[in-house]
Amino acid sequence: MMKTFWAVLLSAGMIFGQTDLHPAWDTLDVGLKDGNPAKRIAAVISMSVVRPQARAVSTIEAMLDDKDMGVRQAACTTLGDIRSRGSIPKLRAALEDKAPEVIFAAAKALYAMNDPMGREVLEEVLAGEQKGSSGFVTNSLRDARLKMHDPKAMLLVGVNQAAGLLGPFGMGVPIAEQLLKDSQASGKTVAALLLATDKTEQSKEAVKQALDDKNWTVRVAALRAVGLRDLTGLYSNVNALLEDKRDEVRYAAASTMIRLKQPAAARRAATPAVAPKAPGAK
Repeated sequence: MMKTFWAVLLSAGMIFGQTDLHPAWDTLDVGLKDGNPAKRIAAVISMSVVRPQARAVSTIEAMLDDKDMGVRQAACTTLGDIRSRGSIPKLRAALEDKAPEVIFAAAKALYAMNDPMGREVLEEVLAGEQKGSSGFVTNSLRDARLKMHDPKAMLLVGVNQAAGLLGPFGMGVPIAEQLLKDSQASGKTVAALLLATDKTEQSKEAVKQALDDKNWTVRVAALRAVGLRDLTGLYSNVNALLEDKRDEVRYAAASTMIRLKQPAAARRAATPAVAPKAPGAK
């Protein structure tokens, strides 16, 4: 009888947790189906904070078939960010995409999960053998050189290095790039991004306050910090931002809510592996 009682209680708790996330999933669904590809990209990128569980993975994978190249690229990158090893077959298929940017993003994602096909494609790109990709990489490297003269871009480099999230060729974190490209981005945005890797109680309070910042880029960066640090005590604060006037903030809030509701066991099991060295590195 006692076992039955606890089983029912546990089941009820699981059902409540899923029901509680309906608004979050609905918010993401609206963004992912929006006719504006920029909004679909923002929604996909926001999910880079979510752990690779079935519904999240299948949702991101579905965007690999989007008609917009930028959305497909974002989907590849996000699957790599969350280390969705079950998505490796679909990422391999994305290596046949007609857009070099998508091929490159798929290769980076595969490489981050130690898949040999990712390394092979990146090495071909470096050798100039991958049709259509070498020009993209050349442009990317040129852009990297230009960043050396762009103060805001240099701040982005600092964010990526501090978070330990630099990928092959130092391409950076999409959500950080998205935020810092906006004219409203500031030093506070960078600070909020950096606090995602901090563990002190003082920084937790700073992140909490940043959730109410008048600058939308700061709010998105703070939401990412809440998710990556699993600050479950701020769930109600995150939930309130589902009503934010900015689409990007609503998507980030939805993804963070989903992350915070994922079981602790799943969070431990899905801990990202250490990124491999770049091709040719010693």
